[in-house]
Amino acid sequence: MKSRNNVYLLLLSLFSLTACTDVVDVDLEKSEPLLAVDGQITDQPGPYTVRLSTTASYFSNTTTPAVTNATVVIRDSEGVSETLKQTTPGVYVTSQLRGKVGHKYTLTVKADGQEYTAETEIRRVFPLDSIAAEFRKESLGQEEGYYLKIYGQEIAGKGDSYRWKVYRNDSLLSKPADLIFFDDLYIDGNYLNGIALGNGPFKKGDKIRVENLSLTDDAYQYIVEIFNNTAATGGLFSNPPANVRTNIRNVAPNGKKAVGWFNGSAVRRVEKTI
Repeated sequence: MKSRNNVYLLLLSLFSLTACTDVVDVDLEKSEPLLAVDGQITDQPGPYTVRLSTTASYFSNTTTPAVTNATVVIRDSEGVSETLKQTTPGVYVTSQLRGKVGHKYTLTVKADGQEYTAETEIRRVFPLDSIAAEFRKESLGQEEGYYLKIYGQEIAGKGDSYRWKVYRNDSLLSKPADLIFFDDLYIDGNYLNGIALGNGPFKKGDKIRVENLSLTDDAYQYIVEIFNNTAATGGLFSNPPANVRTNIRNVAPNGKKAVGWFNGSAVRRVEKTI
């Protein structure tokens, strides 16, 4: 369930998600390696990248192996397709394909005698107007430094979902607490007049970039599950993390499963040096 009071409590309420769960016994010592897919296409100029690897046992200290010599193809809803080129082990990139808002895309991966497919689309996204940096002195539970606020006009028409990525000096802030995502259920068509980001504090001279990415409904739920599995702190005796969803499926009904996600997003960004 989700509970949100108003736009200013947006981020807090988006993270107040709970669910009834069953305890599942998982053999962490031994697990069959599965194909792991990490791919994205946007409406920005390419190249776009699909990374392929295999999963490893939970207690393994080795790097997850890259999947080489695979055939990776992306096809759009207008019939345009491209076979990606492997540039480094497990990394496949496009050379000509260009993502467009409103188009749907299909990923096909042939590897290790198996064929997998995934579908996504690039939905609309609203532009960000500006970033404001507010200096705050040290107080109880808050470090001294600059904290960010974001401004932008959300597009009218319910059903949109977004993720915000925050970069400091060109490095993505990637801790669980930095994961910002929301839908437009209570903000549809409104102007976001100084939404406070939970990241920070920042310093004078920091170069800040915030990217607004559109999400499909399934991708939004995928991020919800990622957040719940990485940021939730249920205590010593809480249930173990559950497997998150994937849109990668084997074309054979009884074929080996895969994990990961193939995502499509429109991207709008704004920058500021504090």
